[in-house]
Amino acid sequence: MGIKEFQSYIEKDPELSKVGLSSLDLVKTAWKLTKSQGQIPALAPNRLALVVDGENCLDRLYGGFYSDWSCGGEWNHMLEFLSVFFNTLQQANVHTAIFINGALEPDRFEDWVSDQIKIKQNVRNILKHLNKRGTPPPKVWWVPPTGVRSVLRLALRHLNVPVMSSMESHHQEVIGFLRENGYHGMVADDSEYCIFDPPRYFSARSLKLTLKMTVETREVIMDEVAKGFDLNPNRFSLMAALLGNHVLTESDLSAFHRKLLPKMEDEKEEKPNAIIRAVVDYVRSLQTVEDIIALGTQIFGSDSDPRVKKLKDVVDYYNNGTEDGYKKFIPSRRKKREGIKLASETVEQEGESRQVYKNITAGKRKMKVMVGETGDSETNDAADKLENMSISAVATDPVEDSKEAVSAVASGDVKASEEGKYPNKKAGNFHRIRNNVKPTIPQPHPEVLKTASDRHRQACMSPALYSLLTTGDIKLPQLLEDDTHSELPAIHSIYKELRQKVYGIIFNHHHLTFTRNKYEDEVNSLKKKIKAIKAQQKKESGDLALHKGEPRLESDVIEEKLLDATKKLELLEKNAPEIMEIKIREWLPYNNYSGPEFVEPKTCQWSVPTVKRLWFGTNFDDKQRRLRAFLSCMNSDTQLMMNTNNVPQHLLLMCCVLRYIMTQKSVLRKPELDAFLVTACSSELMDVENLARMKLDLVTTRGVQLATLFMQGVEMALLANDACGAPVPFLMCCPWLFFDGKLFHSKLRRAVVAQNLMEMCNHDMQMVIKVEQMRKAILDGLVPEFSNHPLAGGNQPFGNFKSNMNNMMNQNKLNMMMNQRPNMGMMQNPGMIARGGQLVVAGSVVGQWGPNFGGQGRGGGMMGRGGGGRGGAANNGRAGGK
Repeated sequence: MGIKEFQSYIEKDPELSKVGLSSLDLVKTAWKLTKSQGQIPALAPNRLALVVDGENCLDRLYGGFYSDWSCGGEWNHMLEFLSVFFNTLQQANVHTAIFINGALEPDRFEDWVSDQIKIKQNVRNILKHLNKRGTPPPKVWWVPPTGVRSVLRLALRHLNVPVMSSMESHHQEVIGFLRENGYHGMVADDSEYCIFDPPRYFSARSLKLTLKMTVETREVIMDEVAKGFDLNPNRFSLMAALLGNHVLTESDLSAFHRKLLPKMEDEKEEKPNAIIRAVVDYVRSLQTVEDIIALGTQIFGSDSDPRVKKLKDVVDYYNNGTEDGYKKFIPSRRKKREGIKLASETVEQEGESRQVYKNITAGKRKMKVMVGETGDSETNDAADKLENMSISAVATDPVEDSKEAVSAVASGDVKASEEGKYPNKKAGNFHRIRNNVKPTIPQPHPEVLKTASDRHRQACMSPALYSLLTTGDIKLPQLLEDDTHSELPAIHSIYKELRQKVYGIIFNHHHLTFTRNKYEDEVNSLKKKIKAIKAQQKKESGDLALHKGEPRLESDVIEEKLLDATKKLELLEKNAPEIMEIKIREWLPYNNYSGPEFVEPKTCQWSVPTVKRLWFGTNFDDKQRRLRAFLSCMNSDTQLMMNTNNVPQHLLLMCCVLRYIMTQKSVLRKPELDAFLVTACSSELMDVENLARMKLDLVTTRGVQLATLFMQGVEMALLANDACGAPVPFLMCCPWLFFDGKLFHSKLRRAVVAQNLMEMCNHDMQMVIKVEQMRKAILDGLVPEFSNHPLAGGNQPFGNFKSNMNNMMNQNKLNMMMNQRPNMGMMQNPGMIARGGQLVVAGSVVGQWGPNFGGQGRGGGMMGRGGGGRGGAANNGRAGGK
């Protein structure tokens, strides 16, 4: 509704779409670009330069609506698509700069909430569909896979594609960047950009990469749209303001819309279109639009109505985004600086991580792309920009003018004014806060804030970090999880402790607590001293005492000591550290964002340095502390986790996430943990072509939610890594190195029928060893409590699988019993202690297993792992011996 529907209206209206839309190929458009159309000095001649609003292109940049998007994210497929897409543009001489929305934007909070509510409804439909059919959901319910924005940011950085993040006002910063740097146009899907009228505007919704290596889209030509409306383009800002937007909402304008359309029925499809046409007619019929205050007074009935000021503000907002508005306020050009780096981002570390990344992806198989000749059909160039005509002022009463316009629109007898016609050319506070309680955070160090600001703008860190440092707010989006949380606890609640530790690090909670405790100890010590001196003063007898080598009355000496102690106490209390109860405001989807939850930070169990020291410390100890701080946030501060023999560098982030999940009681089953590890170790992970061909026979709700749980953990781990000074290099944080949603589902399905880990690993002994080593590190020092929930896919009799239900249950009965009751069959005597052992053949150890301690929910039995040992090795050794 409102201005959001304006671009959709242009695309659907038969008359406007004929003149205002033009299908084209960006590759051929770049070839046809001439020098007369303006160039960017820093770029090569005849290069088409476009700004892409990544927020509007998430589905396009993800790779489109291919069938298995709900499985948790096919990140290697996405990386391959982005590589081909941007290589195609680069070869066609098309330069792109991607913007990601990193702004908190409190004034758009209601719009963000409404978007999340729509996603929530789609999630319900998706889970209902999966429960009923077990097949991937249709694209009409598409929701962004969890973590897609972070993966996109990492992928673009890896591919050396310019990527930036907005800070305060996303739309204004995107259009400002375009005009400041002389870009030729933009790719987006937002009606506000239509009002800003960039030089050229391409639809993100129609953007696609074809097999012929062409990049097709549609161009919205606002000059032709203005002709179709017969509306002066300088009145688009007023029209957008009166349609309804993030400042002057549709509810604010409902009475005005009823005046324009007194006979309009509330039909969902027809009402928005009728309102747009009526507002256009109203704005076109006005004699003058110079005095917005007087116009607002007539519309809303009083100049004291707050909506009058809103109208003025929103018209100014849209005008500032236009070319004329930019010319009135041209920002001073900032000197181009190299990106500010943290102390952890050294040349040596980047070289090492890049070499490790090359070694991991050395055997990666890419998708085959068909390349053909492009057609010879010509595409129409966009019309030249409308020249602004100097319009003489007309002495018109805006109040009477507006009344006449309203009555004319309502009666249907509307005529455009001379000024309203298309001219002939010559060749922030959150509105949902009920109690106005604001977050309480300390002022960050200036150097930390400056570095965070620059790195946020360059999209080099998690966007949530900058908003936390500056406002103390964090918005947590709707995830692909069940409302009732019958299978898994609320995912955002699972990671609450992790977020609290991150808050403690970035706001120096340990340092503040230590300083405050030290102050209180000193104050208490002085108070005791003063009390003792006063008690001594009462007992003094007036005798002489030797003080500093001189005989003095004892009473004078005591009085002097009392005076000194009192002065010290007063000075200490005067310089007392500020008492601040830090509270972070979290917006969660579980109450439909009706109110925030205030969260206090937590400290780690050791003396964490200040955030300034973590970010900028250059000593070897500082490097160790950065990594330890990150591991502490993830509940993974153990020796085995830091041992690369157990956990390879590129799998550290994944293992930390899985260990954190295992510290939360009864979330994962043991086969599910194995499925994550087998996915990361599988050679299929890097075979993009094979993954694209893979078809899943069943997609389960639990599998989808487990993938969501894991990817949200990766998102939170990236936040923790950035908060601790990036001890894990960004190339080692890339999810495509250890996870693929479709492959995870296939491994999860295999875990249902596999008899042991060797069978899950396709009898690959090297993979078994890797999985066992990582599992050992993940469970090191823990007493795991595995979930008793049935395995995903093992008990869902739907779709074409009803006939196989009984067979599947019979095959898995023993496996499930052994996972849930390790004592069964193995240890009849509950008092018996299993010590583990070895399998020796011809004097050689071919298998070994650790102790099985038993207990409800403990893993063991046929999946082969006990305690801290390699329980699967014995089973795998036996399987291999056969």
